[in-house]
Amino acid sequence: MSTGVQQSKEQTQETQVGQTNPARSQFQSGTMSQPSSPDFVEMKYRSVDNLKTAGLARGLGYFSIALGLAEIFAPNRLGEMAGVGRSFRSYLPALGMREVAHGLGILMSSDPTTAVWTRVGGDALDLAYVGAAFASDDSNKRRLVRTSVALLGAAAMDMICARKLSSEDWKKQSGNPKAPTTIGQTSGRRSFESA
Repeated sequence: MSTGVQQSKEQTQETQVGQTNPARSQFQSGTMSQPSSPDFVEMKYRSVDNLKTAGLARGLGYFSIALGLAEIFAPNRLGEMAGVGRSFRSYLPALGMREVAHGLGILMSSDPTTAVWTRVGGDALDLAYVGAAFASDDSNKRRLVRTSVALLGAAAMDMICARKLSSEDWKKQSGNPKAPTTIGQTSGRRSFESA
């Protein structure tokens, strides 16, 4: 008798929980659909640190494309803002095309490690370019100093991102080609996309 009363109380409590938390009730009954966001799959295979590093790399990619387009389509205005003399502004479109290539390489790669390292090399070229611009008589030395500081900051960010990416294991496995590894785990992405 007491057993039947206890079971009845438990069922009543479960019903109340299901009413206050429908998601939990659906999950327990097996009727909840899979999450609609692909972040669910990414989190299944990546650590939080890996996701942050990948996000930083994407940010650098977008920044690289934006800067490159500015150098290509507005070299005189950008050169004036940076303090570069007129004799050196003709090189900016070429530097811009390189920046765009860096950005596309980062955004289109499932393993952006190499592409980010190429940005580090590009930073060295940019610093050399600004250093040479200091010798120009029509350059604005004060603005060039500010530009050099900004370039050093960007180079430091690129170096940090590249080193973090190099320390991660980016293996292409079935199920989630963008994850560092899926060894020992089921193919969540494949089941997610086919649902």
